[in-house]
Amino acid sequence: MQLNKKLLAIIGRRIPAIYDVIPRGPQGRLAQIALNPQPLPPHELGAAIADEFVRHAWIAERGGLDMKGVLSDLDDWCPTLPKLPKLPPWWGPFPEPEPRPEWFVDYHLGFAARLSVIEGQSAGSRLDKTLNQGIDRSLSAIQSVKL
Repeated sequence: MQLNKKLLAIIGRRIPAIYDVIPRGPQGRLAQIALNPQPLPPHELGAAIADEFVRHAWIAERGGLDMKGVLSDLDDWCPTLPKLPKLPPWWGPFPEPEPRPEWFVDYHLGFAARLSVIEGQSAGSRLDKTLNQGIDRSLSAIQSVKL
């Protein structure tokens, strides 16, 4: 149920305690981070990109589309060295000018960890297979990095 501002104002005038119940401020992790304009740590960035990947994969699955388009984006979002990740345009500039190898390991760990959490909840679906491919790609990228 969505309330409009006028209704909330009327209720608030009659019962001021309602403002203690209404959530204020940023609601999600990325919205909280957006208040502080510093770059995300690599594992947080990898987890956030994994969320975007899952969102695209879920929409493709629900729409009955082929997962090949989603998997082609995986090469941009979860690359191996020396290629840099291509972030979605609404994410802003890349956080580091020249990421070090440890940065890539942390990024891929965050990506694989988030996918594995979500994959555990979607067992048996077409989405499960796509998420497993993303996890495998991330793990192979971690193994290919020489520290």
